[in-house]
Amino acid sequence: MKGVAVALALLFAGASAFPDVDDLIANMTLEEKITYLGGAGMGNYPDDGRYVGTVWANDRLGIPALLYNDGPQGFRDDARPGTTTAFPSGLTLAATFDVDMATAWGSNMGKEFFDKGSNVILGPGMNVARVPRNGRNFEYMSGEDPYLGAKLVGPVIESLQSNKILANAKHFVNNNQETNRMDQSANVDEKTRYEMYYPPFQAAIDAGVGSFMCSYNKINNVWSCENPETLQRDLKGKMGFEGYVMSDWGATHSPSLLEGLDQEMADADFMNYGNLSGMPIEKIDESVKRILKPFIDVGNFDLTKEEIAAQSIYNNVTSDEHFNVARDISAASHVLVKNDNGVLPLTKEAFWNKDGALRCILRHVTSLHLTSRHVT
Repeated sequence: MKGVAVALALLFAGASAFPDVDDLIANMTLEEKITYLGGAGMGNYPDDGRYVGTVWANDRLGIPALLYNDGPQGFRDDARPGTTTAFPSGLTLAATFDVDMATAWGSNMGKEFFDKGSNVILGPGMNVARVPRNGRNFEYMSGEDPYLGAKLVGPVIESLQSNKILANAKHFVNNNQETNRMDQSANVDEKTRYEMYYPPFQAAIDAGVGSFMCSYNKINNVWSCENPETLQRDLKGKMGFEGYVMSDWGATHSPSLLEGLDQEMADADFMNYGNLSGMPIEKIDESVKRILKPFIDVGNFDLTKEEIAAQSIYNNVTSDEHFNVARDISAASHVLVKNDNGVLPLTKEAFWNKDGALRCILRHVTSLHLTSRHVT
């Protein structure tokens, strides 16, 4: 128990409780390690202490619970509508072309997650828009431009994680449509992935993002969450990601530890003791380290008693200040265009004919379900 004794001594001395994650892992049982590789389910969320995604605390070693919550545009709290801010969407943020706005978006939203007791925000979304009818284009902060996404992603990641929580880069990768998302295959060659689809995700890695989420779709006919080419070779190898990969909720199809998946969400149907206990201990330890180290790095495992006592999912965390930030971002996203050749005002026919842009959007868009007192 040498490692635990050292950790406790440093904790009482006011230093980091877990300066050596390897020492911490060395003091864990195999069962304790594998607990981190799958979720505890949503249960009776939130009345039994769970969030949208939960890994229970390890009381023996003093490791806090991992508490994940939607979503990319604000803390989703259906049970207490009006207690969080509905921030502008990622696509709205992209339309500002403003790094300072990106920082404000991340820092204010991150504070609400921290005050609600969550230590992982399930966002931001950063897929490049390639299918105009994709129902989740509004979530993604890259728009159609991987360069724009890459420029804005870094400030968002850094400002979110400045609140001692982890950001989550999603959905990796080629999750560019909602239609048949559970079984369709996005067939994309390596060169195109690196040039068009990876840049925003690479920017998230460069900014120190703690977690990634793999997507529902297949990539070249292999499920995203068990795709060794995109997860193990590209993301963790060539792109240099040192954090952990969680699955989208229900996107795990096998115990895919060796393929590059670190954690199944929201349950542990595949990534459980029965399936993983016989796998190489080095791989298990690697995944546990990938999961725990980012929380240590952002300071989430070193919260003061006062900070912990002030956190609660029942808190009302919205404020006039956050509302004003949300409104400023929304206003900055509006773009005025020149009325060359009398194009404006647009006619009814331009919008509503069978190929009209607005008709396509209204027919196929889905919306983030987030209720708020402050809606922009």
